[in-house]
Order: sequence, then structure tokens, then C-alpha cells
Amino acid sequence: MIGREERRAAPARQIAVDVLNDVRNGHFAEHALSKRLSASSSLKREDRGLATELVYGPLRWKRRLDAIVRRCSHVPLRRIQPQTLDILEIALYQIFLLDRIPDHAAVDDAVGEARHRLGNKTAAFVNAVLRRATRDRNTVDPAPENTAASLAEHYSHPLWLVRRWLDRLGASETRRVLQSNNIRPALVVRVNTLKSAAEDLKKLWESYGLGPVSVGPLRDSLSIPSAGGPVDALPGYQDGLFLVQDYASQTIAPFLAPRSGDRILDACAAPGGKTSHLAALAGNKIDITAVDSDPDRLEETSGNLARLGVTSVRLKCGDMSDPAFAKSLGLFDRILVDAPCSNLGVLRHNPEIKYRISASEPARWADYQLKLLSSVTSALAPRGLLVYSVCSVSDEETVGVISRFLGDHAHFSVTRTEPTEPTRHRFINKDGMLNTFPPCADWPMDGFFAARLQVSHAGPRFSE
Repeated sequence: MIGREERRAAPARQIAVDVLNDVRNGHFAEHALSKRLSASSSLKREDRGLATELVYGPLRWKRRLDAIVRRCSHVPLRRIQPQTLDILEIALYQIFLLDRIPDHAAVDDAVGEARHRLGNKTAAFVNAVLRRATRDRNTVDPAPENTAASLAEHYSHPLWLVRRWLDRLGASETRRVLQSNNIRPALVVRVNTLKSAAEDLKKLWESYGLGPVSVGPLRDSLSIPSAGGPVDALPGYQDGLFLVQDYASQTIAPFLAPRSGDRILDACAAPGGKTSHLAALAGNKIDITAVDSDPDRLEETSGNLARLGVTSVRLKCGDMSDPAFAKSLGLFDRILVDAPCSNLGVLRHNPEIKYRISASEPARWADYQLKLLSSVTSALAPRGLLVYSVCSVSDEETVGVISRFLGDHAHFSVTRTEPTEPTRHRFINKDGMLNTFPPCADWPMDGFFAARLQVSHAGPRFSE
């Protein structure tokens, strides 16, 4: 029985090895996996799910898995062929972090894949490493200590980032954050209220056997454990009844408090998730100019907005960090600057970022974010509202940018807002800024930050 199940699953492992190779060559896992799965249209749903698991699992735990390889191999890690390491990581993930496949089956699969791709010599090496790992598992995969190096290795995060969090949060909270980042997130969606209600979509999904469908902590949010296939194949997707959007991301548009009749600028709009949320909050009775500097992403945004039935948006291609371009757009009652960033707040969904980002990048991004934020002020109408947001948790890109902006623009201040939903109160700090990091234990979500800025010639910069 096991042999038959493994033969069925073999294509999933082949796809996983190919996707990990794509990621190593600079592609994002989400896009690479989607492309590979689309090319394998005959793959069964369970194999699609396994392929997804065998891509994201090894990416989330890469440093820990590589440490096991290092302890089990006579060959230094830097000299192991990358594809061999991919095969080892997939097998070790199954052995140490998954329960569904017996150890011997994971070893046999890996050895067969290595032989098929790389020959008998590599297959023998893979077999030796995995046999020792299964034999000496407690020795080669020790429990982590409360040191930065041990936690960084065991939970597969950059050492510099773990050190920061230890200084800021302490050992217990840092460990919780690291664990949260490595948990496979549920599929969270925002129901598109221009076309449906949350209860109606919940019933539709349950009628198709999807679920369990959970009502999220925010209005119009739902979640299911996994799509088990491409999201665009879910009931209601093609009709524009929902879009995939994490809970944290769903807090940003309401923070802007759009009103019917407002003229709004979404300064970094692609792929349109927050743009469509703004339109939905105002029932399409709003005038939105959505800007992005990438024409391809703007075209993607156009398609997303059309699917969702958003009719109140004009798309513009341009560089919002250029004050002349920003000024040319006219004046707006409300401006959203959802700025490009290091993405340190979305490691749950994009674990490959952990192995690409350096300690210097948050500061580099912060310089650009400050330039962008300063530029858009020329498009803000008198008594208008400007919201700055990022999906990052670094001080440089969050409170650091706001502090520098206020230092350069003394006539602005941070202004509080009272959330329209009680749940949102928990994310507003004492200075009136929105922060979803560290994640709450009952509703895991990404790390987002936002601040509301208005012209204020008097009073403290951080005003109540």
C-alpha cells in the first residue's frame, strides 16, 4: 500500500525539486510553484497539496535542515551540489517535521530521485546522509537553546534578525514569533462586499465540501486551512466574490477611513488588493487614482479590479517618488502610501525572503520610503489624510520612517482614529499607530504597520 501511495506522490517530489531550484535562481516560490503546477494539469489534488508542502516546508526550515546535513555528511555543505541539497532537504523535512510518510519511504524516494537526476554516486551519498540522520536523529537535530545562534539555526531565521527580536521582545516572545513564522498559514480571504456577503460565500464553500470555513476576526474575512489547488479554481473566484488577503493587510484600507465622494490616491497600488478594499468600503461611490511604476503589474491590477467589479478607479503608470509626477495628479482628500519594503512582515507566506535579506536592507528601504512619503505630500489637499503602511516589522521602516518624516515636515502630526470594529482596537498602539506585530496568538497574521498623518500646525507630533 505504501509503495503505491509513494509512486503516486513521486511527481509531487519532482515538482518540489524543480521549484526549489527555481527559487535558488531568484524566483519567488509562489510564482514558480504556480507555473509548475499549471504545467502539470493532470496532477491530482492530493499531489498538488503534497508538492506545495514539499516546497514551503523545506524553505521554512532550510537552515535547520542544512544543519542536519552538515552533521551527517563528510562533505562540507558548501561543496554539496545544490540540487543534491534540495533532495536532502525535502527528505529531511519529511523525516523530522512531517508525520504522514514513513522514514524509510522518504529515504527511498530521495535516493531514487538522486539516482534519476544525478547518478549512482550521488544516490549513494544521499542514502548515507539520510540513513545516519534517521539513526542519530536526537543527536543531529538537538533542541534549541535560548541563544541567538541556536534559535536562528533551529527556527531557520537570519541571525541578525533573531538578535534584534531578542533585544526587543525577549527570549519567550521571540521564540513564539519564530514558531509562528514557520507555521503554514491558512488561506485567508476578504469577501468582496460589492458582490457578496461573508455568510453567502461561507455557505457556497461549505456546499462544495470546502472547509472547515472559519469566520475571521475582521469584518468580511473568511479562512480555510488550504485551497488544495489553485485559488482561481475555488468557487466564487472567477465571479469576483473574494480575493486572497491576509487579516493584517485587511486592516489598512479601513485605517484610511474612506468616505463616499472622496478623491483618493493609492500611490503604490499593484496588485490592487487595498485599492479594491477602498472601493468596497465606499460602495464604489468614490474616485480613486491607482498608481504603480510597473506597467506589467498595473495590467495585473486592472484585471483584478475588473474581476471584483470595481468601477471607481483610474490607473496611472508613474514614479510616485518623483514630486513633479505626484503634483501633476492633482489634489486628493486621502492618500494611501502602501510602500515597497523589506517584506519582513510576510515571512509566513514568503519564507525564501529569510535567506535573501541582509541586515542593511531595512535602512536602505527606509530611505526610499521616506523619499516616497515626502513626495506625495504635494498631492494632499488641505486638511487631507495621508496613511503610510508597510508589511515590515523593522524599526527603520516603521516608526523610524515616521519619526524622520515628522522631523522634516513639522506641520504634520500623527493622528489617532477610533476603529469602526472593536477587534481593530487591539492593533492601535498608544501613539495611534497600527501595528500587527508581534502576531496575536488566537489569530495568526502577518506583520503590518500603518500611521495616519495630517497637517497640524499646533500640538504634539504624536497627538491624541
